[in-house]
Amino acid sequence: MQTLRFGIIGLGNIAPVHAAAIAGTPDAELVAVATRDPERGRAFAAQHNVTWHADYAELLQRSDVDVVTICTPHDLHLPMTIAAAQAGKHVLCEKPMARTPAECDTMIEACEQAGVTLGVIFQSRFEALSRRLKQLIDDDALGRLLWVSANTIWYRTDAYYRSGPWRGTWAHEGGGVLINQAAHALDLLLWMSGMPDRITARTRTLNHAIEVEDGALAILEYADNRLGLIQATTAAYPGYPERLEIVGTNGSAIYHKGQARLEWHLIDPREDHVLEAEVSSGAAAPMDITAAGHTAQYQDFAAAIRAGHSPLVDGREGRRSIAVIDAIYRSAREGQTVDL
Repeated sequence: MQTLRFGIIGLGNIAPVHAAAIAGTPDAELVAVATRDPERGRAFAAQHNVTWHADYAELLQRSDVDVVTICTPHDLHLPMTIAAAQAGKHVLCEKPMARTPAECDTMIEACEQAGVTLGVIFQSRFEALSRRLKQLIDDDALGRLLWVSANTIWYRTDAYYRSGPWRGTWAHEGGGVLINQAAHALDLLLWMSGMPDRITARTRTLNHAIEVEDGALAILEYADNRLGLIQATTAAYPGYPERLEIVGTNGSAIYHKGQARLEWHLIDPREDHVLEAEVSSGAAAPMDITAAGHTAQYQDFAAAIRAGHSPLVDGREGRRSIAVIDAIYRSAREGQTVDL
């Protein structure tokens, strides 16, 4: 089997997790990285025995790079994806896919025109408990869904927002807690229970010196009379494990994702279950996560490239959370309910 050769663009906090995921993927290897920071670039390259480029365009010109992983600030995802596609490279982009649905559409189109595979990192979908809850819902074990919610009640310090000039800005980050920290829980909710039809939301900047929201509430309305709720903040010291709640006509499930525990309770036949796994949560600090989910997603992405089909989280899947986040921002800005 041909080895897939990867290049990583952007060497921020998450890059070591990606390097570990590539190392854990059979017939895959990291060959090059790109960052404008010489000190970080040289150190990372030496640690992983790869080549460092100060200009990502040089990495894209390499004939020994098949796939690029984009780990840069959100505003760079669009131009870098277009450039990579035009260079004939497959693209695996960190979440969020982009800042707006329109940017997502442009990225999808660029990769389709170039005939390359596009994937978006939502590693939570690959965790065992996430997949078990998805199976429960798909098998109608909980019955008809009545209520769904996603809670990301986290904490970030002022120093965190000052750690990069792109953080906490509309122009570069594209938003605040919703588009960054809450994106994983929101993606899981949409993957498991589908897209809402209407959204009513409020956002606030509660306790950080930033121009974007550090607190958000959104009510979701579904075509089947279901209700949903999204709660997200980075103002809750010390930060609490993220959680999903699914209520159906035949029972309920609470996915204590940040504690790696899934419980579900069925009415008929009467059943009570609890499953646990390894904890991986960024509730209090961004890097309190393991590489297991990323590794599983890399393996899925590599298999999709080789088989010529879409990965589990392709561009259209990655776009879903951005469409909902965009609707939440519009609802909060206009003070009214928004139709999706």
